[in-house]
Amino acid sequence: MRDDDTLWSGRGELPEDLAKLEADLSRLAVPEEPDWDQVRSPRPVFALYAWAAAAALMLVAVAGQWLVRDGWHVEALAGSPSVRGLAIGGRLALGGSLTTDEASRARLLVRGLGRVDLEPGSVLRRVPGGRGERRLALEHGTLHASIIAPPRQFVVETRVGIATDLGCAYTLSVDPQGHGRLEVTSGRVALGGRGLESFVPAGAWCPLSPEGVGLPRRDYATDAFLMALAAYDQRDGAATVLDTVLATAEASDALTLWHLLPRVAGPERERVARRIASLIEVPTDVPIERVLSLEPDALDAWWAAIGMGPAAEWRAGRQKKVFGL
Repeated sequence: MRDDDTLWSGRGELPEDLAKLEADLSRLAVPEEPDWDQVRSPRPVFALYAWAAAAALMLVAVAGQWLVRDGWHVEALAGSPSVRGLAIGGRLALGGSLTTDEASRARLLVRGLGRVDLEPGSVLRRVPGGRGERRLALEHGTLHASIIAPPRQFVVETRVGIATDLGCAYTLSVDPQGHGRLEVTSGRVALGGRGLESFVPAGAWCPLSPEGVGLPRRDYATDAFLMALAAYDQRDGAATVLDTVLATAEASDALTLWHLLPRVAGPERERVARRIASLIEVPTDVPIERVLSLEPDALDAWWAAIGMGPAAEWRAGRQKKVFGL
């Protein structure tokens, strides 16, 4: 039947109405063949936008996973502390900050190392550290760090000094003007800044000032010695105050006097060195002249004589330049 159907086979005459339609259509102009080389298909553009959108979604997903995995968990201990910058799901990521107002306290869980409690009126930032290092920057306020980790893996910056944890618990505070204090309750901390470094063991504390890191001192030092040091810190009549510092020092205060050696010069340094030698047994094979010249090996030998172990174990190494230090 298809062979006999004119519309199907194309043979034979068309019905009158279809023949008339065919004649009318044959008089219409046939459009020119387009230049297919000049025709741009919209499909590649659409594909480009689709690829870009998919890549953006993947980037967001990867970034979200990184923030969740790398972020340090924040707990509110009181009030409503705020997490700003790079943060997601109550976690503080690199570049983010944690702020407490006068009615707030917060706890930051340092991944794999311990915790940091932030007192009211404080601002703490998470900043880049060295390889294997966790680093924070205390803009101002007070924090309590409790860290169980190998030495030098946890560091806190301030505008006047850098505290390098050597496996310990400590309290660090600093105000907007740069005055503050580091108090170590267990373990030890190396506190460095502006060319000086203080080694602070448990049971000792060290003042901070706009001039930099101060002299560490024992909690149980006599009131007379602590009062003399407070006056010396103020640089008010330092020449006569130094007499009182040396006169009131006891054997356990050799820790403080050792740190005083590079901070004085000339006759004052010799007086400090001889007072140390009168309080503790210093190595006989290290002439005092080498100590007065601040030879590193000689200073380290005297440090070991204080009973604090090798000085190399304390040194924080090369410090990053932060806060203009």
